Amino acid sequence: MSGLVGPALFPFTLAAAVMAGFVLVEALSLLVGQSLSGLVDGAMGHEAAGGDLATAADAQAGASPAALMSWINLGRVPFLILLILGLAAFALAGFVLQGLAAALVAPLPAALAVLLAGAATVPALRVSTRAVARLIPRDESYVVSADDLIGVTAEVTLGPLDQGLPGQVRAVDRHGNTHFLRARAAPDAPAMESGARVLIVDRAEAVYVAVPAGPDL
Repeated sequence: MSGLVGPALFPFTLAAAVMAGFVLVEALSLLVGQSLSGLVDGAMGHEAAGGDLATAADAQAGASPAALMSWINLGRVPFLILLILGLAAFALAGFVLQGLAAALVAPLPAALAVLLAGAATVPALRVSTRAVARLIPRDESYVVSADDLIGVTAEVTLGPLDQGLPGQVRAVDRHGNTHFLRARAAPDAPAMESGARVLIVDRAEAVYVAVPAGPDL
């Protein structure tokens, strides 16, 4: 037991303890009839997106924070569940890594082990969240496709939107569900700063095309 709080394993023991705490709190919140993960998603403005939209976003995930969040399926699974899965993957990767290192030579320095375990966590998180997303029940009448969001207004949350690298906009579909989308300005449109209202007019793969929204929209 003392080895679990030693310098080599302490970051992973801490991650496992935090994960267990989140699981316990979520279980207790379900017992009283209100899911903590639902409250967190509501506060963050997320709803689980339809499968078609999330799959399209996966196809063009890049290096931006918004693309990374899409790649690990934030929006398809509740944020708290994603956090629990990430902590579990990180702790497990760390324990396995340090166990193998100790069996071969000696435990790795904690900082190096954390970096390696973190690198292993990201792809593991993508796989696990995709599996969990398939288990989350959805009312089919609330599912929208990627093309259903063309023609809606949105707010720029990560700008500016121009003809360069995509930014991010927040759009609300006809069912009231919120979607965070990668978008860029139309070829002849001016740059649109964070907070600006825009109109989504087209889509190229997983990147939406936007123009400034008129005052009457």
